[in-house]
Amino acid sequence: MKVYLVHHADALPAEKDPQRHISPMGREQSDRVGVRLKALGAAPVCILHSDKQWTIDTAIHVAAKLGASDKVAQTTYPINTDDPIAPFMADIAACKGDIMMCGHVDYLLRAASQLVCGNEKNKVFEFKPGNGTMVCIEGEGSNWAITYGWRQDHLPG
Repeated sequence: MKVYLVHHADALPAEKDPQRHISPMGREQSDRVGVRLKALGAAPVCILHSDKQWTIDTAIHVAAKLGASDKVAQTTYPINTDDPIAPFMADIAACKGDIMMCGHVDYLLRAASQLVCGNEKNKVFEFKPGNGTMVCIEGEGSNWAITYGWRQDHLPG
């Protein structure tokens, strides 16, 4: 099983757009992530996101490039900075295929750490330079490893 953790794309500032849709740069970032994942054969059966517009937009754009627009769903639990990751871990355990989470950096970092080393406080990956960055973690049960990571500067715009 593969777990794809995608740090949301660049969003418009709240002064310009109170809902904070992704910016033109964010659309490019999301599209590049989707194109890269498609080239790597990614086929998540579920693409989750938070209730924030910029994660929704990111998930929709990535899913469109994967041909998986029907797989996008909002989590039934919050995934902000300090929210518990246990519900996401339960979703991973229950999933009948690969899963993707388009979310917020601190939540994703803790999820990656929990999977790879069993402790969400031990950082195992860094989303640098930031928006539109992703990591693929592969395994099952308590045996997980980072398979690859991808940054926006890994492919030309």
